[in-house]
Amino acid sequence: MGQANDDNDLLGFVRDLADPATFTVEEDLGHGYVRLRVTEAERRQALQDIRSVEDVVKELVRNARDAGARHILVSFQKEKGRWRNICVLDDGGGIPPELHHKIFEARVTSKVREVVTDHLGIHGRGMALYSIKQVVGEVHLVGSEVGRGTAIRARIDTRDVPERKDQSTFPRLEANEEGVLEVVGGPHNVPRVLTEFVLQDDEVELYLGSNAEILSTLYHLSSDLRKSWAGGGRLEGRPLWFELGGIKEGKALRNFAWERLGLAVSERNAFRVLECEIPPLMSINELLRSGAEDPGLRRSDLHRPIRVEWSDQLARRLTPQDLKLLSSRLSEVFQEIGERCWLAAEHPVIKRRKDRLIISLRLHEKED
Repeated sequence: MGQANDDNDLLGFVRDLADPATFTVEEDLGHGYVRLRVTEAERRQALQDIRSVEDVVKELVRNARDAGARHILVSFQKEKGRWRNICVLDDGGGIPPELHHKIFEARVTSKVREVVTDHLGIHGRGMALYSIKQVVGEVHLVGSEVGRGTAIRARIDTRDVPERKDQSTFPRLEANEEGVLEVVGGPHNVPRVLTEFVLQDDEVELYLGSNAEILSTLYHLSSDLRKSWAGGGRLEGRPLWFELGGIKEGKALRNFAWERLGLAVSERNAFRVLECEIPPLMSINELLRSGAEDPGLRRSDLHRPIRVEWSDQLARRLTPQDLKLLSSRLSEVFQEIGERCWLAAEHPVIKRRKDRLIISLRLHEKED
């Protein structure tokens, strides 16, 4: 009889263990009512907090702003028409190394004394990163150092976490009776989320672009900072990207971008950044200051034209017309040489590389 009771108790224990309610319900109140465990309540709240890609960007940017960042850069790139890759980098207060493994846990926050209320609601419950982790799954702290800022990368399956189809158009803005700009229309996309941040706090410079565009922007920010520092200027801090401006080789730049900043770029694009073929972006703040009430603003309007003074590269002083003229003259000169050496050459290919030109002439045996 005792053995049968023990068996029944064991079976009951196994059934309870297999029942999901065992881990979600703290107390059965009867009549179909229960009191959820705190962890389950948090999980369900996370599903409510993060329902779109736009929500992910909103929470990551809010965290960066609350950390005291002066620059926030959002890398925003689509992969195979399905996966949205996001990396948010800032130069805020950073996270102590002993807390790196805890920031995606619930109720972990640096806002000890009070919550923050802004145009998006209450912030400071310590639930933002936890919510993103629960919903997105693939989110990582790339790096963070106290006083140098933070880089967080997320990869989102847009079949599970949707996004607005149009991610290129900025919202329509109009000045109200007090002359203050307000959003009056346009898609509820990431450009709109970031525009609303800028309208609330113009002191923080916000950037939006592809991985290569953000890398180029960081490279130029770093170069300017390093020049100021070398010239005796005051250096208030060394952000995570401070070392970028000292890198002069494409492979090294690509590796630094991925390992330290979470930006995946090809070696070719890294080289193009070094050669100033991918110009830095203007901030959304600057775009709005220059043409805020333009009804047709798009992400492409953030692109700057290439300027010689960014790079100190002598070869950049030569225009495409100059190169075309040089190529034509080289063809004429080589034609005379080729006659003597029984050689023919294809049209010259001329590339600008900092303070030099690289000229390629493909040779062939001259035919009768």
